[in-house]
Amino acid sequence: MWFRVLGPLEAVGTTGHLSFPPRQQTVLAMLLLEPNRVVTVDRLVDAVWDNTPPPTAKEQVRICVSAIRRALTASGRPDAIVTRPSGYSIQCSDHELDLLKFNDLVAHGRRLLGQGRPHDAADMLRDALRLWRGAVPLAGVRSQLVQSIGTQLAERRLAVIEEYVDVRLRLGQHHELTGGLAELVTANPFRERLRARLMIALYRGGRQAEALHTYRVGRELFVEQLGLEPGAELRRLERAILAGEVADLLEPEETSRPVPVRAAVPRLLPADIGDFTGRRDLIGRVCTALREPRDAGSRAIAIVVVAGRPWLGKTTLAVHIAHALDGEYPDGQLFARLGGAARPADAGAVLARFLGALGVPGRAVPDSLEERTDMYRNLLSGRRVLVVLDDAAGGQQVAPLLPGGPTCSVIVTSRTRLPALGGATTLSIGPLDAQESVDLLTKAVGQERVDTEAADIALLADLCAGEPLALRLAAGRLKSQPHWPVRGLIVRLYDDRRRLAELSYGGLDLVAMVNEIWQGLSPLARRLLRRVSRLDDPRFQGWMCAPLLDVAEQDAQDALTELLDAGLLDIERQDGQVVFQLRGLLRAFARQLVAEESSFDDDTGRAAERPDESRDDIRRDRARLGSSTSKTPPEPA
Repeated sequence: MWFRVLGPLEAVGTTGHLSFPPRQQTVLAMLLLEPNRVVTVDRLVDAVWDNTPPPTAKEQVRICVSAIRRALTASGRPDAIVTRPSGYSIQCSDHELDLLKFNDLVAHGRRLLGQGRPHDAADMLRDALRLWRGAVPLAGVRSQLVQSIGTQLAERRLAVIEEYVDVRLRLGQHHELTGGLAELVTANPFRERLRARLMIALYRGGRQAEALHTYRVGRELFVEQLGLEPGAELRRLERAILAGEVADLLEPEETSRPVPVRAAVPRLLPADIGDFTGRRDLIGRVCTALREPRDAGSRAIAIVVVAGRPWLGKTTLAVHIAHALDGEYPDGQLFARLGGAARPADAGAVLARFLGALGVPGRAVPDSLEERTDMYRNLLSGRRVLVVLDDAAGGQQVAPLLPGGPTCSVIVTSRTRLPALGGATTLSIGPLDAQESVDLLTKAVGQERVDTEAADIALLADLCAGEPLALRLAAGRLKSQPHWPVRGLIVRLYDDRRRLAELSYGGLDLVAMVNEIWQGLSPLARRLLRRVSRLDDPRFQGWMCAPLLDVAEQDAQDALTELLDAGLLDIERQDGQVVFQLRGLLRAFARQLVAEESSFDDDTGRAAERPDESRDDIRRDRARLGSSTSKTPPEPA
């Protein structure tokens, strides 16, 4: 598959050029402008309808995405578009999207220039610019937002052209530049840097009069249309041409020379947690994966991805391991929270913070992401630094934050497995087992209380479904109410309508946390969670989704895929069959909503027409799927 945005929008697959109607063009363009990153449904709505979206806008966007996905599937890319809780992401490499190829070639050209290889750098920048099919990206896509982003891309193209021209002027290749520069100046008459380079090229070619004429034409244009004199660079260049001293003007200004960087040892890890419990096998596997490339003499960087659904303790585990390995990374540890799919952190902002921790003054931090990445990797070269990237949204977000050499190692936590990170070791984290859950509660509430209420402590651990967050919050409730028996808290937690509220403690609002994830899901995915939560057994198989939702098989699979992409379900194999599980806090939240469905509609929040609607649905679901048992709370002692 080959996507093109550096000019008119094009998608070419195994079946040839794909054609999309205007609305789908806008949605596809927005996804391609932010490849491998989540584009929210709200942003897609803004792109399609500008400021006047209809009430059904979000549903229409989902219909557009489904149509695009079908077209890409028919052309050999069924997995191109991934559904995330808050929107959609199109997965592309630089071999599939001209924008990514352009970025990669430009970054490579800059690295070559920094290595003192200007001829190779010029060739690389030239190849990058040849990817453009005209000066206007996404020409013909009728969207104000798309065109606004396209304007920024066009500006970037001009900046790269100026870099390319500078390199070739320093190589003495001014004769080949004058024609193209003259056209660019005509098309961009107020771009002073291009006009200056044309003047230099003309002067170097023995055309001093034409160089001065180019300045005077520009000055008249500036004065007549803007009421301004040309900038300092053009005025200085005019004087230099008259004096015959143009060569010096291509040397860097004093203020742009590199600022010396003082090596610093960053210590950005959060504090380790005092009651960390269990995970011995997983800790050993992570440490082995971090050490193996170094022990084998490999030149590859060690990357370990710890993947699992929310609230299983991924961050706590990564921080605990990083502290335990402190002695193996004497040059420091870097840590960043990447915000997940709901609020992904900007990689450029993270790099600016890392560079500051590595001793780079703020004024010396480069503007572009590529240049920040280059400086970051250069500073880490040969140093033993452990980088911890928490709650990554995707591989594209992580890639610029990876060191370049084998002396560093990286731990990434994510709700998904990040297949785009080639060479990474991916390890899944699951719930704590029953004994580990009891051990964590014991550390938190004290051995004496566990000894006197051992059976109830075990039941409380089971209620928390092995989620370290729920276990710690439950322990916090018991410690804050020392007069409560453990059985009293168990009875409170058995009520699905109160469980999250009961566990909200110490300023942590669990209802708000889970609701943020919930709001990022499509209506069909929400409905699937509600329907699955009604089942007495938290385990279910993929075939059950269509009858539960009473929709077509493909639509049901899309909803299941969305939940899996969001990292909200556990997956295991039983007797050769894939089984999914909805557990813990999210299951309690979904069951709470089911309990409220007797008076509110399934998706809109409007009052239901029949008060017993959800009860009828539950009876039908059980009859259809053969589930008849129910779970009741224990009687208080």
